[in-house]
Amino acid sequence: MGQVVCKNFSSLDHELKKDLVECYKEAQLEIEEIINDIEDQGFAFEKLDTLFRSLHSMKGNCSVCFLDPLVEVLHKLEEIVDGMRGHYIAYTVSLGELTNTIIEEVGAILRELFSSHVVEDDQLVLMRDQLTELYDLEDDALRGTKAEKVLTLLAEEGAQDADDETDVLLVKAEFSTEQIADIEQFKALSAKLNKLLGYSPERGERIVKLCLLINNDLSNPVDAAQLSAAAYMHGMGRALVLKAQDDEQAKIAAEINHPIVGAQLLSKHPGWEEAVVIVKSHEERFDGTGFPEALVGSLIPPGAFVLSMAVKFIDLVWGASGNEYKSSAMKAVQKINFESGKQFPPHFIDVFNQTIRKVLVAKNR
Repeated sequence: MGQVVCKNFSSLDHELKKDLVECYKEAQLEIEEIINDIEDQGFAFEKLDTLFRSLHSMKGNCSVCFLDPLVEVLHKLEEIVDGMRGHYIAYTVSLGELTNTIIEEVGAILRELFSSHVVEDDQLVLMRDQLTELYDLEDDALRGTKAEKVLTLLAEEGAQDADDETDVLLVKAEFSTEQIADIEQFKALSAKLNKLLGYSPERGERIVKLCLLINNDLSNPVDAAQLSAAAYMHGMGRALVLKAQDDEQAKIAAEINHPIVGAQLLSKHPGWEEAVVIVKSHEERFDGTGFPEALVGSLIPPGAFVLSMAVKFIDLVWGASGNEYKSSAMKAVQKINFESGKQFPPHFIDVFNQTIRKVLVAKNR
């Protein structure tokens, strides 16, 4: 399984890409209406001619916007529709259904590229290869059966993708009996502090969930329970910032010392040694310009990078109130990617991008 990364498409103006998605949807609706009309009112070659022209325009728009992998699939479909228009491929109900399904699948991939700039190529390869086989059949009488088989393959692949997506986004930490009471206390403390700091009550849970997703995609270098505790407790030292009130020097000192204070508070609970180190290090930077100890590179535990990436993304996307998902997810991704080799190790950034892509795709669906 590979990936489709259309860099030239990604670099296009946002409004142009948005316009492409809207135009695609309009053409898709027009094609669906034509096929429905054929099913309801009967076959007519002028209807196929209109369908072909809509499909050709759809393919042309994708070509102009550098979406060559999508163009390949649409071209294969166009060949089949042109064959029906040219009287050497007989129109069947299954071919009409397949046309609608292919256009719908390609549209979903287009929206995924619009949102996350990268998609898995398995569905595109499947559609391209199966349409090629269908078109190349010498016996036209077999094409209806072949279309039904392709529809079944696409449905099975889509179901598998949905299962995989759900599994990936349901990463949970398992806690021992001794840990459960502590975790419940950490959750309560996190919610209380977030409220005092002006954040939404859901902030802590969002950070924990994203930490676990990133850690999972990194092949779990950090114990999930320890990472969860660190995610809940990482900001406890910021209570000192609140106490400083209008004393600016005290605020600066409290900000610099908050990782140490948070780690000390967590250390009062036995069994969370790894989480303590993560909390103490979560403001460190890969290039050594962080605090409180200016650690560099591998001296910083991986859990600290995971936690700081999750916190940065959640706060950029949801803001302080957290009441409404902002439209700045890609800006948040851009800002975090800007920190590659600075705040975060480059390979952590690569995995972070994969994780966020899955999150955005799942949200879109």
